[in-house]
Amino acid sequence: MTDQPKTVLGDVLAHVGSCDHDGEEPDLSGGRRVEYVVTGIRGALVDAHAVDDPTTRYVSSAAVLSQNLKTEVASLLGCRFSCRVVPGNPGTFFVDFQLTAESAAQAFT
Repeated sequence: MTDQPKTVLGDVLAHVGSCDHDGEEPDLSGGRRVEYVVTGIRGALVDAHAVDDPTTRYVSSAAVLSQNLKTEVASLLGCRFSCRVVPGNPGTFFVDFQLTAESAAQAFT
């Protein structure tokens, strides 16, 4: 056995919530809008590639993407959507998801 004190989950959450992370939120105002097409669903993941550059890939949870697009997971395969891609620190942010007009029309037929 170790002599380390036991930590209560509530104490850990209170500590994380009180930590100072410089108080800065990422700036999501920039970036560029990229159009993607969903090319596959592997289990719980969605594979998509940029329409203007097939080497640019987007991989996400199918549930999260369907929630962002306000559509059903079953209708994701083949759909086109766009989002703003914002470089940031840390990583890249994908925001402002929208179904393209073509995919939105298919979703309602």
